[in-house]
Amino acid sequence: MSLVFDPDLSAHLHNQILERGWIGAGRDADSIPSKSWWEESSPIPFDLASRLNPKLIRFLRSAKAVMFNLDSDFNLFYYLMALNGKDEIFASIRSLRWWVLLPVKTNAYAPTRFDQKTELAAFVPDWEDMIVSDRERWPWRPLQNILQVYLEMLDEGKITTYSDRRKGSEKYSFRAFPWEIHQHTAVDVERAVSAFTRLLDAIEIRLPSISTHSTHDSDNKQPSFEGIALPYSESVMEASFIKADWFVKSFLSALPIRHLKFRHIAPGIRLQTPIEFTNQPLADRRHNVLIPDFYGTDKQTSSFPFLLFRGERENMSPWIRPWFPDGKAENIPSGLYMEPTDEGFNWESGNQSRLLLPFSIGRNGFARSSNGIPFKFIIDTETERPDQLYQSDTFSGYSGYLPWDSRSSYLHKVLESWAERVEMGDWQVDEDGVVGGIDKFKEADTKEHWREYFIPW
Repeated sequence: MSLVFDPDLSAHLHNQILERGWIGAGRDADSIPSKSWWEESSPIPFDLASRLNPKLIRFLRSAKAVMFNLDSDFNLFYYLMALNGKDEIFASIRSLRWWVLLPVKTNAYAPTRFDQKTELAAFVPDWEDMIVSDRERWPWRPLQNILQVYLEMLDEGKITTYSDRRKGSEKYSFRAFPWEIHQHTAVDVERAVSAFTRLLDAIEIRLPSISTHSTHDSDNKQPSFEGIALPYSESVMEASFIKADWFVKSFLSALPIRHLKFRHIAPGIRLQTPIEFTNQPLADRRHNVLIPDFYGTDKQTSSFPFLLFRGERENMSPWIRPWFPDGKAENIPSGLYMEPTDEGFNWESGNQSRLLLPFSIGRNGFARSSNGIPFKFIIDTETERPDQLYQSDTFSGYSGYLPWDSRSSYLHKVLESWAERVEMGDWQVDEDGVVGGIDKFKEADTKEHWREYFIPW
């Protein structure tokens, strides 16, 4: 993506989002607003025009106008209400000097902001967090990059439209007609399956010659290990308390049928046997999030942190409440977990994962969060846990794209990184899969290897 603000492209992408929402709402294409913000807002006071960045003016002269109005029944996007009016922009310029509200607001009134000095923008859900902290750490980016991500969310079905105002999914706590967001999509599942298949294939073709292909019998394995069949059976998944609408159920059910004679898919991280898989460390706490439904019956509303691939040794659970209501977390197995989601919070992504390590990492200053911030700068705060790779830190947990970001990485990105490590020879393979033990991940905090363990947002 470009690193420089392109006002013409930004206006074009803005207008594309507007058109898709307008038509998705069931409105006639001929009625799409034809006037630009500049035309709709004219006359523009000289005192305002003279203070606006020239490129921002160029954007406003091309972006079709859906003006901000609290009474409006139409939202420009799921996260965005509309273009701000000239009065709001002028007020922000006067109070913040060269910090100016980009004329876009969310339903939560947390705006996308435009820095007139750098010509970069960011979705800032908590303005107070940013102004009291180091602004340089905030993820500023060209506006067109943000809008392009929104269009990709539409193309991938993460956000869809509906035309019936009465539809409004009642189980969700946040609606923005005509937009609806989904916790995971078919594209999310396809990407994860593809990445996992790539990883397994990369390991299999590197198995020592003494070991046969995973689909054949092998005499070099210990009798106690007969291999692992994928996907897991419906009875195994049911015994693991996986609900039908969870991402992990869709992912596991979509895996191609194969029989694996190795276990380790990453250093110290292994595929679980059916017995291990059903022995979920936090499953017995799944009822800690229950609410009564319409009939007064307690209903589980949240998934629990789900151990997908088991690691060596243990560490304290990074998930505390409501799984540990007294606030005292206990040790759980290390490994790659799927983050919990609440079915009422439709913006949460079901394909977010978290790698829990049995040791801290980052003191050497080389390990990076997914925002590119060295762990060294964040591990001394009370809220940070320096034992999890592929995470963003709390302050920069915001991506600049969305108001509600997860600190975790999408499952397919982690699996793609692991596949690349095997393919590039960074991780070696023996008859039981990837070797090295989980301490291999300590390379993430070395000058020579940190890039191999860095997964950007």
